[in-house]
Amino acid sequence: MSAEILAPLITPRDTQGRLDLDGLAANVHRLGPDLDGFLVLGSSGEYVYLDEDERTACVETVMQAAGGRKVLVQVGAETTRASAELAETAMRLGAQGLLAVTPHYYTPQLRGPALVQYYRTISAIGPTYLYHIPSYTGMTLDVADVLEIAQIPGVVGMKDSSGNLALMAEILASRPAGFTYYVGSGGALLAAVAHGAQGTIAALADLVPQRMRAVLEAFEAGRHAEAAAAQRPLARLNALVTRRYGIPGLKYAAGALGFAAGEPVPPLVAVPQAGAQEIDRALAACEEGQLG
Repeated sequence: MSAEILAPLITPRDTQGRLDLDGLAANVHRLGPDLDGFLVLGSSGEYVYLDEDERTACVETVMQAAGGRKVLVQVGAETTRASAELAETAMRLGAQGLLAVTPHYYTPQLRGPALVQYYRTISAIGPTYLYHIPSYTGMTLDVADVLEIAQIPGVVGMKDSSGNLALMAEILASRPAGFTYYVGSGGALLAAVAHGAQGTIAALADLVPQRMRAVLEAFEAGRHAEAAAAQRPLARLNALVTRRYGIPGLKYAAGALGFAAGEPVPPLVAVPQAGAQEIDRALAACEEGQLG
């Protein structure tokens, strides 16, 4: 079975900063042919800056535009109750699965039983994927944490955006049968599938899903040198629109490619001119299939 590519959708805004649902639908329609599905309300979608009505509107819009492709919804919040309410809404609207980021404000106490009860509650509502993104949450899980959560009925997989290749390899070597692993970094796509990952949910899928598909097709056909060559320019672009410039960089890149994007939500500010030029060069390198 071919590895999957899902896009963690950005949330477009118009020039007045209002939610651009028509733009969101247009992005889904344009990206759809190159993807296996979508994630709504993820970190790339600035979910922490959306109110309840906006979140519902985004999910409804994507469900209508997805054309039957898989739709996952990020429902994690700081309290189990809030997460459960979001999960119930997502499943009612037709989501095929739930992504739940680790609660993290009281990190020292959020281990073992606390995480287990959190994921047990959400996974009773719908198929649930653990979302591990320590660069934003400050909550770093080790393999024992992941495997404990993976044993909960209804927890079906994870999106790992840690960028920790050693952790990835250990999880993939020891996960229970049927536990789906999506790598959260487009820069690690080839390494992940080489270790047995089922696919990726990564910001690059909002920008260059065809280039990501080329990596997978070459690898799955046994053309490993070709796959490595296709991966290299993705690593540079990924670094710019995730670690270096984050959401402002991602939204700039999406807009530069003609997608509906708009500005990031304050207090985030637009990517600086020098950063925009770096991203332009990296996009051009991906188009040419060369190193950035």
